[in-house]
Amino acid sequence: MRKTSVALYTSIIILTLTGIVYVIGDPLSRFLSYQGPILGGGLLGWYTIYTSTPKEKMVTFDDAEIPIMSLAMRRKAWIGFLVSALLIIPWLTPFAYSITLHYPVIYFLAFLSEFIGGFIAGYFIPSLKFVEKVIIFSLGFAADIFLIMLIYIFSVLFHVQQGVLLNDILVYIYSVKFLEGILFAFYIIKKVNAI
Repeated sequence: MRKTSVALYTSIIILTLTGIVYVIGDPLSRFLSYQGPILGGGLLGWYTIYTSTPKEKMVTFDDAEIPIMSLAMRRKAWIGFLVSALLIIPWLTPFAYSITLHYPVIYFLAFLSEFIGGFIAGYFIPSLKFVEKVIIFSLGFAADIFLIMLIYIFSVLFHVQQGVLLNDILVYIYSVKFLEGILFAFYIIKKVNAI
C-alpha cells in the first residue's frame, strides 16, 4: 500500500473516532480529542500535496522526493506554520474551551479551525529540511507537557475525579503519544540510514 493511501485512511479513522468522542465524550475526553482534527488534518494536508503533484513534478530535496510546489513554498513555510498555530492554540485556553462547551456552533468551529490548522501544517511539512522537521516535532512533544498541565486545570474546573483523570491521561499517553513517539523514532532512524 502506498504511503499516501495509508495517510488518507489513517486520517479518516482519526477524524471519525475524534468526531465520536467530540459528540459523546465527557469534557476532559473532548479536550483530549482536540488533537484528532489537528493530526487528521495534517495527514490530509500531506496527502493532498503529494497526490495533486504529478510524478514528473517531484524533485529530490534533502535526500527525499518532494513535490516541486513544496520546494517553491519553502521560503514562505513559516507563514503557513504561523497561521496553523493561530488557528489551533486559542482553542486550547481554558476560557475558549469553556465557551465551546456551552455553544455547540462554537464547538464545531473549534473542531473545524483545528482541522484547517492541521491541514495547513501538513501541507507545508514537505517544504522543511530534516533538521527543521525534527525541531517542529520536538516542539510538539514539549507542548504535550503543557497539554497535560491544561488537562489537570480542566479536571479541577470540571470537578473530574482523580481516578478518571489518571485513566484519561494513561489512555492519551498509550494510544496517542506512545505510538507518535515510535513513529517519530522510526522516521529519524530511517532518515539517518540506520535501518
